[in-house]
Amino acid sequence: MGGKLAIYIPAYNEERSIGSVVLQAKKYGRVIVVDDGSADRTMHVAISAGAKVIGHGTNRGYGAALRTILESARLSGAEAFVIMDGDYQHDPSEIPLIAKPVVDGRADVAVGSRFAGKFVGQPSYRKEGVALLNGLAKMETQKNDVDFQCGFRSFSKKAALKMKVSENSYAGGTEMLSSAIRAGLKVVEVPVHVRYYKEEVGGALSQGAGLFAYLVQAIALRKPLFFFGLAGAALLLCSALLGLWVVDTFYASGVLPVGSALLTLFTGIGGMVMILIGINLYTLEAILKKRGIDG
Repeated sequence: MGGKLAIYIPAYNEERSIGSVVLQAKKYGRVIVVDDGSADRTMHVAISAGAKVIGHGTNRGYGAALRTILESARLSGAEAFVIMDGDYQHDPSEIPLIAKPVVDGRADVAVGSRFAGKFVGQPSYRKEGVALLNGLAKMETQKNDVDFQCGFRSFSKKAALKMKVSENSYAGGTEMLSSAIRAGLKVVEVPVHVRYYKEEVGGALSQGAGLFAYLVQAIALRKPLFFFGLAGAALLLCSALLGLWVVDTFYASGVLPVGSALLTLFTGIGGMVMILIGINLYTLEAILKKRGIDG
């Protein structure tokens, strides 16, 4: 692949592993490490191993590192690009595998899949959490065969020009793929092995919570009828069940549980309001799309 391929490694405090990852990745193309404000010697080790380093100076987040990668790729003379982690989660020997669909012109973006490939040493909560987040991402994009959270991926110059990342957090990885799908780029999966090392549960949960919040917001913005309609239907169901309990209690004891009755009323009103919001937003979105096409 040689000069055709540029390999980007976003890194934050990876001095113990970044040197070995760079040395192995160099076999397949030019290596650029995006050092996201590391407090250790990540930058110096990467340079010593032969990588070019783009430094942020301060820690901005994974999404910010991806944005820097896209900006650099747009100016690069390479034809294809790979992104991989610097902590040995991703196997550098699989770089040709992940890059091949793009290099061969069969895809604009290739994404590693841990489900089609293999999780190695992953905690059970991680696999289940990834499956849940992938499910939400698929609801937002309507694409069913992508491991949205896998950071091992490749893309073409065409894709670099069309993909966007505005999130600074870990959600930037999902946003990047979502933007590729919405731009009509061809996205394929490639089975890969991903190895997990000991990690802080709190950090993983924090990342997952942030990504969950991003996906819920994205679904609400892009599919308002589905999101608000589903929430409204759930509230109406709760109102109906609570109302049945209020009626049953009244007939059994002759006493009206006023607090529960009011809660039934407010829950029902809230459900109808949510459904109306979904309908109005859906209608507004359809009108704006039509005007955009007509105008």
